[in-house]
Amino acid sequence: MLYYYQYDLLVDKHARRRCHTPNFEIKTHYGQLQNIFVVQLPRATELDIDQPATLILAGIKSCVLTAKNSLGMPYYMDLGCYEVVDMTTVQCLIGRVPVGNKWGIIDRSGKLVQTYFVVDE
Repeated sequence: MLYYYQYDLLVDKHARRRCHTPNFEIKTHYGQLQNIFVVQLPRATELDIDQPATLILAGIKSCVLTAKNSLGMPYYMDLGCYEVVDMTTVQCLIGRVPVGNKWGIIDRSGKLVQTYFVVDE
């Protein structure tokens, strides 16, 4: 069974402009969870990894949003690219309903779900 999730990523507002300084904002995405990867990283001083670490990553096929209704409910018709993201960005399970030839995304999390990104010094 395939599940759909909400996940948040930092997106550069100036990604298409090479000369601009990056300006990141949190953007909510929706997608179908395809895989979960557990990656064991050994100690590697050249990568500033002082101790062995474990990364948990999610392989998600993103929804290509096409519109929103008057209540802000997003719609999509197709799935887009496959992304591998940190599992901590995955926020909650979402529902979806068929509406004609597209799908409506039911996200009832509201402001209860929020990602905090911490900038490394």
